[in-house]
Amino acid sequence: MARRRTLGWIALGMLAAVVGACSSDGEGTTGNTTPPDPGPDLLAHCKFEDAPERAAKAPNAPTEILAGYGEAVLPIPIGAPLGGYASRTLGLGSAKPVDDRARRFGKSLVPTVGVHDAPRAQAIALEAGGERMVLVRVDAPLLNENTLYELESKVAPDGSMRGRIIMTASHSHAAWAGYQPSVVLMPGVDRPKKALAERAVEGMAAAVKGALDSLAPARIGVAVDKAFDPSDEVNRDRRGENNEVLGPDGNDAGKSKDPTLWALRIDKADGTPLAALVDLPIHGTIGGEDNPLVSTDAPGAVARALSAELGYPVLHVQGAAGDVSPAGHEGRKACADSLRCLDIPRLEALGARAAELIAPFIGSIQTGDKAALEIVTRSFYVGRDAVVKRPDGTELRYAPVDPELEEPDGVLLDENGRVLSPIDEFNTAYGAGLCGEDSGSIAPIPNTLGIKAYGSCLELEKGRNIVFGLFDMVDVPVPLCDTMRTTAAAVRITGTPSGDWLMLTMPGEAVAPFASYLRGRSPAGADRTLLVGYGDDHVGYLLTGEDWLAGGYEPSINIWGPLEGEIIIDGILEAAKLAWTPEIEDPEKGSSRYAGWKYPDEAPITPLVTSDHGGIALPSATMFWPDTASKDVPLLAPTVPRAVGAERFAWFGGDPAIDMPLVTIQRELDASTYVPLLDAKGREWTSYDGAIVVTYTPDPVDAAAPEHHIYTATWQPVPPDLFTASKPEQPFSLPLGRYRFLVKGMAATKSTEEPYVVASEAFEVVAAPLAATSTATRGATTIDIQATLGAAPGLRALRVGPSDANVPLIGPWSVAVTLQDGQTKIATVMPDADGKAQVTLTANEVQEAASVEVRDPAGNGGALVVQ
Repeated sequence: MARRRTLGWIALGMLAAVVGACSSDGEGTTGNTTPPDPGPDLLAHCKFEDAPERAAKAPNAPTEILAGYGEAVLPIPIGAPLGGYASRTLGLGSAKPVDDRARRFGKSLVPTVGVHDAPRAQAIALEAGGERMVLVRVDAPLLNENTLYELESKVAPDGSMRGRIIMTASHSHAAWAGYQPSVVLMPGVDRPKKALAERAVEGMAAAVKGALDSLAPARIGVAVDKAFDPSDEVNRDRRGENNEVLGPDGNDAGKSKDPTLWALRIDKADGTPLAALVDLPIHGTIGGEDNPLVSTDAPGAVARALSAELGYPVLHVQGAAGDVSPAGHEGRKACADSLRCLDIPRLEALGARAAELIAPFIGSIQTGDKAALEIVTRSFYVGRDAVVKRPDGTELRYAPVDPELEEPDGVLLDENGRVLSPIDEFNTAYGAGLCGEDSGSIAPIPNTLGIKAYGSCLELEKGRNIVFGLFDMVDVPVPLCDTMRTTAAAVRITGTPSGDWLMLTMPGEAVAPFASYLRGRSPAGADRTLLVGYGDDHVGYLLTGEDWLAGGYEPSINIWGPLEGEIIIDGILEAAKLAWTPEIEDPEKGSSRYAGWKYPDEAPITPLVTSDHGGIALPSATMFWPDTASKDVPLLAPTVPRAVGAERFAWFGGDPAIDMPLVTIQRELDASTYVPLLDAKGREWTSYDGAIVVTYTPDPVDAAAPEHHIYTATWQPVPPDLFTASKPEQPFSLPLGRYRFLVKGMAATKSTEEPYVVASEAFEVVAAPLAATSTATRGATTIDIQATLGAAPGLRALRVGPSDANVPLIGPWSVAVTLQDGQTKIATVMPDADGKAQVTLTANEVQEAASVEVRDPAGNGGALVVQ
């Protein structure tokens, strides 16, 4: 979750906390399949099932490798909510809906109004040493184990993929929510809707099946960079509370970000790359809480840039991103308002810098054609009755719940700054959220006011109706069953050219000290351990005990107090120890699962019938445009300046329940022939890829069942190629000529579902003219020029830095100075970053200068009168 408290609801922080505390389910330090007895009938309402037993196998050896890749766009409708910011919950402070549209696909969170780029599921399947596994990366704020179980069944109803799928979220705070099947997640992802979950799992399953169906001989290789981005150009530390906190093993990782980057590249048998996976910690929070557009945010920007640069799919996977924010430079300064301020230029420039640093690293990986692997996936107990056992023999536990306890001792750490056990401050059998501060709770743990990190805790049994009532759910039984367990996976990969590796998933947002401590305890050793965050489940921030007690925002996300993170470490290590042995264990050995989940919202999504789909719409005051607050924007202007202009098109489409329009730009060859606009590598970029922003408006806007469905597309005339600092002229070089929008969508009629196609009229892209603020003034022996192209929509990166205001004319400039006698002086000059340059002349020529014409390499620019 983002590092932000929500206004107007102190318990919403807990919601976000609770949200982060999402579905956990696990076992603890002892490896038992049954949790310790927390008291009479405390878990009587929960249904836990042991995993089916499967026979172990003999040790495997490296064999030929099979690999496959698959991907699918998640078929979630516009109008479904975004996840990650609890402040998007209506009535809880700062949530700002764009308009009064009904929440058809969500319950309590602000509905989305459009798409910048489409969230996807991408999967890599591997088979080696006789074992098979799939890693599926999903553009989502977070995922939980109930979705994992549904995905396993969807992919293989016979149970053959149980324990063999790793599912990891990108953690974009602008990705789809509303389907995560957990009550405790609701504040950050809305009340779970079964119909949305079915669609999300359908998309994930399509990606997994595509990967499995395409299995073919392959080569793999792994590499690690333990000192990535020391100057914080891509990512940066964001948690100051643990700067001086040492990990249980003495690590000082909290003073900065986790600098570990690792990558796995998969080549085809002939050595040509098939796909790559890069693990980089970076929060997806460039899109703020008011942003109503779907976006893969910073993780997607990194993956998009790497894929474009390398020419094959690169999957971004999260590392220890809990205390890591995206870096980069602000790309928008002239936002009309917070609703129209998704900083797409910053995303693009950040991705470009990441690609510059990471692409050579991926390209240098040596791959081999033989390997062996083993996967172990365990669901284990998490709760207050677990005992944490540190390597030095220290045992940490909570004191038994004591309803009569008048006052906890308030002593949190021993003389060495270590957690003091037993812990009597966490005196609740049901869990608590919103911890981290020393004061302020409407449902506190008794007598903890003023105790650091405990004073703000909201005790879940007393506060649940405050929280869950916001989603029309009250008296939910506690403890929450799916918070009593969590899931983690361990994968042993042996025989690669770089050696043997152990990949471990972390079910939440790990911070740097947690990651360092986990690596140090790995049976493979710290240098051979690869971590995947937001994997298989989500319990919020993953902190060591001392880090939790340091306070701040991050502890507010946990339900089971300061020991929860280390309980989870012990559970992860149970899987790690099994995977690292030569024997092939049952992939779910020692596991049990919460099997009692039921969706509170079972209502189906029924597409509304339309008859006007495919028709062109006229301007309307209700239309939402991503780059301007004006209600009077032109549609299909006859001409539009490249780079700094915006062209807009509107049409009637199908109900978003079925319609996710795909919009492309086509270039006119002649009056009847159009061809797709392609990038330098021959790829067509679409509205799914971030080249065109699509928005949707129901008509009537507040109708529960709108009669019309109006879509708009906004395009900034920039080449589809992503920004790169090595080619600063590229954004300004779109070929001039006539273009049009082409839309392909789907609509429901009375009898069937049918595709529709609609094309706009052609419009002319012209060279960008100089802004009115551009000047040419006389010096003693120079003509001093400032040439800018003025304001731009802010939908594409034009440079590193602000791309929507005072955009400079890119250099080098061709300058023609016309004297009063008609003579022309020609010069080539290089302007500075602000679009300023000088042309040197004689003193007499300066006095005779009448006008100058300034052009960039693509012909943008114009004439200026010398003042």
